[in-house]
Amino acid sequence: MTRSTLFSRLGILVLAGATITCSSNEPNPPPEAAVLAMAGGNSQSAPAGQALANPIGVRVTDDNGDPVADVTVGWSAADGGSVSASSVSTDDDGRASVTWTLGPTAGSQTATATVDGLDGSPVQFTATAVETGEITLTITQQPPDSALTTEVFAPESQPAVRLLDGDGAPMAGEVVTASVESGGGTLQGATTATTDGNGIAAFGDLGIEGDGTQVLGFSAAGANMSANAVDVKPLRPEATTGEWDAPVEWGTIVPLHMALLPTGKILAWGREELDGSMGQPRLWDPTSGSPEGMAVEVPADTMLFCAGHAFMADGRLMVSGGHKLDDRGLDVTNIFDPFVSPPDNWVQGLPKMAKGRWYPTVTTLGDGRLVTVAGKDTAKKVVTIPEVWESDHWVQLTGASLTLPYYPRDFVDPKNGRVFMAGERVQSRWLDVDANGGAGQWIGGPAHKWGFNRDYGSAVMYDEGKIMYVGGGGYTGWDTPDPTSPVPTASAEIIDLKASAPSWSYTGSMAQPRRHLNATVLPDGKVLVTGGVSGGGFNDVLATAVHTAELWDPTTNVWTALKPNTVDRGYHSVSLLLPDGTVLHGASGDANVPGKTMKYPPQRNHEIFHPPYLFRGARPVISDAPTDVTYGSAFQVTTPNAAQVTSVRWIHLGAVTHSFDQSARANTLSFSRQADGVSVTAPSSPNSAPPGHYLLFILNRNGVPSIGRIIQVH
Repeated sequence: MTRSTLFSRLGILVLAGATITCSSNEPNPPPEAAVLAMAGGNSQSAPAGQALANPIGVRVTDDNGDPVADVTVGWSAADGGSVSASSVSTDDDGRASVTWTLGPTAGSQTATATVDGLDGSPVQFTATAVETGEITLTITQQPPDSALTTEVFAPESQPAVRLLDGDGAPMAGEVVTASVESGGGTLQGATTATTDGNGIAAFGDLGIEGDGTQVLGFSAAGANMSANAVDVKPLRPEATTGEWDAPVEWGTIVPLHMALLPTGKILAWGREELDGSMGQPRLWDPTSGSPEGMAVEVPADTMLFCAGHAFMADGRLMVSGGHKLDDRGLDVTNIFDPFVSPPDNWVQGLPKMAKGRWYPTVTTLGDGRLVTVAGKDTAKKVVTIPEVWESDHWVQLTGASLTLPYYPRDFVDPKNGRVFMAGERVQSRWLDVDANGGAGQWIGGPAHKWGFNRDYGSAVMYDEGKIMYVGGGGYTGWDTPDPTSPVPTASAEIIDLKASAPSWSYTGSMAQPRRHLNATVLPDGKVLVTGGVSGGGFNDVLATAVHTAELWDPTTNVWTALKPNTVDRGYHSVSLLLPDGTVLHGASGDANVPGKTMKYPPQRNHEIFHPPYLFRGARPVISDAPTDVTYGSAFQVTTPNAAQVTSVRWIHLGAVTHSFDQSARANTLSFSRQADGVSVTAPSSPNSAPPGHYLLFILNRNGVPSIGRIIQVH
C-alpha cells in the first residue's frame, strides 16, 4: 500500500507534500434502524414445557449493515410458550435476545421478534417440543453463517450439541455424528464427537466442501437436529495462484543482502548508494512503514557487498569478508548484534581471517561454531582453505584444501554434523571440520543427475536432511573442471542425507529453466521459486526474466505455476520468508561488473508474495509459546485451534544473497494435542537443527499456517 493510499483510507488528503486533515464541526447523524434479522437460536429442541438451551436473538442494522443500538424489539411466543421479556432494547452491537420456554404440547412451536417498520420484521423462530421421556438433541453452538469451501471453521464457529435423556438429564459418553443434511456438499474433518459429563459434544475440525447453502445435521441415540444454514462460498483464484503486492521502495540501496533478525526486523545492504558511495546497511522494522522512509542506517566501516553471512547461536549475524574490488575480497570479520540499539550494532575489533573472501558461504554448525568456505582473496585468487570461527577467532582447516565456485550451497548433515556441499559442483562433498586433528578433510559424495555445473541455481533444506537443488547453469565462462551448459536448466534434484546411502534423484521440473532464481521453504513444507532468467549468459538477456512464481510439493513432486510478479529480478535478487507466512522478493541489478554486459537496472525495491495458503480460510492462532527451548525437550504451544493442528514446523531465520539462503533450515516437529494447545518436542540433536532462532508455525489440514513465533533452541 502506498503512503497516499494509506492516508486516503484514514481520511487524510496528501497534496503537494503537505498533509491536510479533512474534518467537520458538524456531528455525525446517528445511524437509522433499517433491517431486522435473525442472529441465532433457531431450530432448537427441548422437552415440552422446558426452556431452550440457547437464547433466541435478532440484530438491527442500518442500510450500510452497521449495528444500531437502543432499538426496542418486541417478543412473543405461541403454542402456550413464553419468553423472558416482552421487549428488549438492542445493545451496542445491535443485538437483542430472550430465553424461550416451550409450551406444554409436543410438536413444532414458534416465537416472534418484531420492530415495526423495519425490513425483515417480523422474524419468526421455530423449535420442536418433544414429549417428556424422549431423548433430545440441542445445538448449543451453531456453525458459521458463511464459510469458504474446504475452510476449517474457526474454533468459535465449530458446532456443539447437547444430548439429554427423557428426564432432561445429560447423557455422557454418547457418539454424535455430523453430516451434510442438504446442499450436496461433503463434510470434512472429524465427523463424530463424544458427549462429556454435561451431555455436550463439541466438534473441533469441521468444514464443508461444496458451494451454496449447506445444512448440517446431527444425530445421536435416535435423536436428530438440523443446524442453521451455512452459506459456503467458492475459494478465490488466489487460493491457487497466490497474490503479489505492489513494489515497495527502499530508497538509495539495492537490498541484495538480507536477513530476518530475531527481533523481527530486517537487516539489508547493497553495493552502492545512489551517489556511488559504499552501500551502508539498513535496519528496517516491517511494522513501521515503507523502508524508504523508515529504515535506519547502521553504518559499517567496511564494504559488506558480496560477503557471506549466517546467524550465530545467540542470534547475532556473522558476516565473513566483503568487497575490496571486483573479484577481490576483504579479510575482515563483522558481527551484527540485533539486540543493541542502532547505530551501535556492529561489534568492533574482531580478529580477521587468514584470507580475504569475496562470495564465501558461512554455515552454522551443530555445536555453534561457524565455518566459512570458498570465495576469492585480496589477490583475486580462489580461497581453497576453509576457516572455522571458534573461541572468538578463526582457525584454518589446512587439511581440507579444495577449489569451489562462489557461494557453495552448504548445509549441516543431521546424521554426522559434517558440512554437506550440495553444489554448484556436479559432485557433492562432505567437509569434516574435526578430521585430521582439527585440520579438516573433504570426503567425496554423490554426483548430481544433471551433468553440468549448476551455477546460480538455488538449494534449500526443506525438511530435516532433505535438500532440493533447482535450476542453475547457463554460463560457460566459469573456471571449473565441470562441464558447463550454455543454457540454464528447469530440472530439480533432491537428496535425503538421512538415507543409508544418500544419492541425488530427479524430481519434477519447473515449467521454465532459470538461473539467478531464489528458492524459499514455506511453512507448509512446499518450496517457492521466484525470479531468475531463462536465457544463457551470465545475466545478459533482459527479455528472458521469469516472472511466474512456481511452487513445488514434496508429497507429489509436482510444480504449480503461480501468479507472476511485476519487476524483472535476476542477478542479485533475494527472497526471504517473513513471520506472517508471506515472502519478500526484492532487489536485482547493482552489479557493474567490468567486461560483462549487465542490462538489469538496479531494483531498489521489493514485492511481497502471499502464498495460496493465505486464501484458504481462517488461520490457526498461537496464543502463547516459549521464547527459548532446549534440545529434546517438550514445550507447550497454547492455541484455541488445538483440535485442528495437523502439523508443527519451524524454519530457521533466513539470511539470503545471490540465490542462496545461508541460514534457513526446516524441521517438521512431533507433537501431541492437548485441551488448550499442543505439546511439541524439539529435535534431540543440534545437528538436526543448528542452534539459533526459528520461526515456529502450527498448521491445519489445509496447510494454512499460523503467524510464526520466533523461538530459540539451544
